[in-house]
Amino acid sequence: MKTYLPSAILLIGLIFAAGCSSKDSTENANKINEERIDKQAVAVGSDAKEEAKDVTKYMVMLANTSLTEYEFSKVALKKATNPEVRALAQSTMNDHQQDDRQLQTLAKQMNVTLPTTLSNKSKNHLGKLTGMTAGTEFDIQYLDYMASTNDDAIDVADDLKDSAPTDAAKTFAKKILEDDKKHKERARELKNVLN
Repeated sequence: MKTYLPSAILLIGLIFAAGCSSKDSTENANKINEERIDKQAVAVGSDAKEEAKDVTKYMVMLANTSLTEYEFSKVALKKATNPEVRALAQSTMNDHQQDDRQLQTLAKQMNVTLPTTLSNKSKNHLGKLTGMTAGTEFDIQYLDYMASTNDDAIDVADDLKDSAPTDAAKTFAKKILEDDKKHKERARELKNVLN
């Protein structure tokens, strides 16, 4: 049974993605999670269901911001001209690979569906970065996007920390807060140097 499970999950994911490709990936994940929560035990009160939906939304948003920072940083490794900006990009990629593994594990434990691709907003920003030529203007735009994405992640991680139903979720939220505050501060420092 175990050997067929990953294949079945992949097949279901591909079928679902093909049918919903025009929708935002975060919207799709949120919809799946909300429907799953709504179908759960009838005895669960509406307040508990709403709290569960909030937690899944936070996890979906954190999955998107993590993937967004990773993808922005991947482009920055190729196009950034400032060595310290490239170092930030590499550090961010390393941190978010680890964070993503933790989030994937947590999502499995909590039966939460996460997005597998960037949100439409993140795709648009990534497209802009990818289309830019290497140079100081690129470096500054990357740093701006990083600071903004980190702001979003910090807000959401703080909300998750306060409402997390498990110690593992609280610990994860604290780690995201720590990592993204570090990334945001470094992006702002570098932007001040470049301006």
